[in-house]
Amino acid sequence: MDALTITVPLVPPSVNHYVRHTRTGRHYVTREGKAYKRAVALFARGKCVRAKRYELEAVIYLGYGQRGDGDNFWKVVADGLVEAGVIHSDAAVSDWILRKRRDRNNPRTEITVRGILRGNRP
Repeated sequence: MDALTITVPLVPPSVNHYVRHTRTGRHYVTREGKAYKRAVALFARGKCVRAKRYELEAVIYLGYGQRGDGDNFWKVVADGLVEAGVIHSDAAVSDWILRKRRDRNNPRTEITVRGILRGNRP
């Protein structure tokens, strides 16, 4: 499969709400982060994109009163795709495209993963 689009009916938590750090220096994924990653796996339905390099495009539709910095959304989106088996590694992502929009009544994340052909990679 060369491309896959997944719609997750949630907005990803920002990196500040995705991972917490303890006083002893350890870190853990929050319940909110785990829930988002489970949702990515559920809506991916076991599909994957087989490629050596990827382009990720995400459109984050913020609901009423929701906020977030675009760059803080990527970590949980990419981790969710890796854990769901959609991509083999977030280090293999060459192109990151993020759009942030507002949909007060239907917050969601639309993620498109494309395999990059050999001749089109950096």
